[in-house]
Amino acid sequence: MDRRKLLQGGLASVLTFSAIGAANGTLAGCVPSARATLPADATGEVVRIAPDRLRVSWQGLEGPVRVFLSAGGDAPAGKTAEVAAAATSPVEIAAPATPRPFIVIETDTGARMQLAERVLPLEGGRNFRDLGGYRSEDGRQVRWGHLYRSGVMAELTAGDLAYLRSLGIARVCDFRSSDEMSREPSRAAGVEGLDYVAFAYDMDMGSSIGPLLAAQTREEAVKAFADGYLGMAALLKPHFTDLFDRLTASTTPLAMNCSAGKDRTGVASALILGALGVPRDTIIADYALSETIVPPDKYLEAIRSDNGGMSMPAEQRAMFARVPEPVLRVLFGTDPDVMRLTLDRIDAEHGGLATYAATNFGLDAERVEVLRNSYLV
Repeated sequence: MDRRKLLQGGLASVLTFSAIGAANGTLAGCVPSARATLPADATGEVVRIAPDRLRVSWQGLEGPVRVFLSAGGDAPAGKTAEVAAAATSPVEIAAPATPRPFIVIETDTGARMQLAERVLPLEGGRNFRDLGGYRSEDGRQVRWGHLYRSGVMAELTAGDLAYLRSLGIARVCDFRSSDEMSREPSRAAGVEGLDYVAFAYDMDMGSSIGPLLAAQTREEAVKAFADGYLGMAALLKPHFTDLFDRLTASTTPLAMNCSAGKDRTGVASALILGALGVPRDTIIADYALSETIVPPDKYLEAIRSDNGGMSMPAEQRAMFARVPEPVLRVLFGTDPDVMRLTLDRIDAEHGGLATYAATNFGLDAERVEVLRNSYLV
């Protein structure tokens, strides 16, 4: 699937904001600090309307604003450029995908809002996006450009790899099984200067999703999938333990992936965001975003035809063809109730995400503090 065409079509071209509060007093080094804070209901959005053009819109801000463009979320003030003065929403600005654009909106009171591209414009990528920008419960935000999540990287082009290198990504943690990695080798493996991390394990598809395939309704499928996520996390204990080891040891930009970039990677993302103190509703919303980027209809097309725009082995197509469509939409999508129920189960059975992560992946309170100091601003 051509990611740039998908972005130009508007499915995944949204950029999202992070509000910069007075407690921190900085804008990730982008522009001089200010004491003013943003209104609680202030939001912003940027949509790529052309390969070199963005539409910026915002709500909840009084009066006209100034709009700045930066080539980096941590760029010093000298690297920002004012692209619109006394602007009212929306405004269009020139900004190619490379170097990656970061946008700052500043009010006349000095309050600032930073925006950054969440879904990256890759030619051969799948569901490759940034976990930055989400606000934590203490008012800080997850740093842009340090934590990435993705689907399979088997079809990344040479241009994609060069683009990822330009973002400073130095580590890729692949959560796929041995069979998946054999069938679709990652383009990240063997790239000079890129630390590719993978663990060999077997995952029998029939047994791992058997209860889900036996479901007859959406509700049954949601419960079965939540059960499956807990089993998946147990199976990937070595992967997730290693992931947190790396995150607490270095802030070098890291990407993690599985096949679709929604299930195993979705669980890992929920664990990371939970450790960073991001509210539950935001964690669930990030999980649900995958369904917007790669709609379940793409998978349903592949089941109906081997020319459905997304490859699928014949034996899998035959297996899925017998499953009711509401169940398939849960399987191939990211129904928010799946993650909601998964987190509820962790609360009930393990005493919450913090206890669960500490017990299973060595993420004790001291290491959580390291993560928060490293990845929140």
